[in-house]
Amino acid sequence: MTIENKKGWISWFNPFKYGTDRWMYSLHRLTGIALGLYLIAHVWETSNILNGPITWNKIMVDLDYPFGQHFGPLILSLILIAAAYHALNGIRLTIVENGLMLPRPYRPEYPYKAKSTRGLNDVLKIVLGILMIITAAIGIIYIYTGVIV
Repeated sequence: MTIENKKGWISWFNPFKYGTDRWMYSLHRLTGIALGLYLIAHVWETSNILNGPITWNKIMVDLDYPFGQHFGPLILSLILIAAAYHALNGIRLTIVENGLMLPRPYRPEYPYKAKSTRGLNDVLKIVLGILMIITAAIGIIYIYTGVIV
């Protein structure tokens, strides 16, 4: 094992060594971890309704105002952005890993330049990025105003 491999998860975010695919992969992992932790916290918070309305209201106030500030909509907005990115990147990965939108196989010739990461895969990244921004924007507007755009 080389020293380069011993850096652990910090090496996921080396901007000089890897391209956008690696960044998207790392962000996909982090959003998956964050959504999993949110799911556990959400189940815990929701299950406290069984302890009665006084306990429920106290927990809801403590979670909504953790430092004396109203962070509820901000936390929901971050969860929405993470969920939108994770879902749309998962769709992109499913499409690409099943061989759709990739160029035809070719005989590799020196210098070996990967052609599988070019072309329609990049277009798919852009389209899904735009969809993520639109989804997150509509969701955040709804969270803060209660109006469906």
